[in-house]
Amino acid sequence: MGTQPLARRRTLAAAAAFAAVLTIVPFGSASAQEVPKVMNLATHGVGSVLNAIGIGLGKVLTTNLDTQVKVMPTAGPTQWLPQIATGEIQMGVLNNYDALHGRHADAGYEKALAGKGAPIMLLTSGSRNWMGAVTSTDTGIKGCADLKGKRIVSRYTGSTGVTAQVAAITANCGLAPGMFKEVVVAGAPDKGVQAVLDGTADVAGSAAVGMGIIAELDARKGAQFVSLDPSPEAWARFREHFPASVKKVDPGKGRVGVREPVYLAEYPFYLVAGEKLSDAAAYRIVKALWEHNAELFPLHARLKDWVKENFVDAEATIPYHPGAVKFYKEIGAWSPKMDEVQAKLLKR
Repeated sequence: MGTQPLARRRTLAAAAAFAAVLTIVPFGSASAQEVPKVMNLATHGVGSVLNAIGIGLGKVLTTNLDTQVKVMPTAGPTQWLPQIATGEIQMGVLNNYDALHGRHADAGYEKALAGKGAPIMLLTSGSRNWMGAVTSTDTGIKGCADLKGKRIVSRYTGSTGVTAQVAAITANCGLAPGMFKEVVVAGAPDKGVQAVLDGTADVAGSAAVGMGIIAELDARKGAQFVSLDPSPEAWARFREHFPASVKKVDPGKGRVGVREPVYLAEYPFYLVAGEKLSDAAAYRIVKALWEHNAELFPLHARLKDWVKENFVDAEATIPYHPGAVKFYKEIGAWSPKMDEVQAKLLKR
């Protein structure tokens, strides 16, 4: 037998140890951190706040990761959420309502998703959106009392979430169906503002502060956000339709249409990913946005509020991606309370 069998045994043992090292790869290694070379990020249509936010997020990720993020404007989550399951879309930007009901295929998402919830998970909670109804100054509409009998864009076929926002706003203002003229548009919030521009509606039932098309409305007709009723009773009616809190918004830079202090709705935007995205890729995406957070701020007025303090949200409506959770725990941003929140969300 001699020394040959012993040498061979040592060689095999070394090979096995090397293979084990390759198999158990930590997050910090290059191979485990591989991000897809191209990723599609879905948003609302061009001119919307969500499209602008998506462009900014995509730019920062493309700059700081070995990937190319392609921003895809769509009619809304009803269009792109089905593509998450097929892998055509890797990420998307949407609000907390659309995330919740898209994941569970309810509250208007049943048909679009064929009864199957979209497999989305949260990467970061981000900017808090300020939303309300918007009109042109020539209508004389300023508050809830002025909406009765007016033509209001109340149904947006591209987003059940935006449609729910209008239901919340009209309920806040004490308007029941039949107390205003309903207008339907194909698309997301920008199409509602376009209807006001075209003269086919008096009010866009849902619009966000910072939307590019509101500047166009302001230039042509004058834009005016409609102040909501901030009373607890009125806000309870609002929340029966959409999860948001009341926010007093003063005129300021980037707040076109806010001509005087108004009460609007505030709720978070999310960056989400499909469950098929690897834990390592999700980890790197969140890490890049955290470490290069300040690079977002100059890209859009609403991205100034996409701050680290908002990334982990105890009021999240969908569970976080495991890769994101790992990063947040490593940097101490994930509390024991968030473990409870995550567990409850995963059980839904």
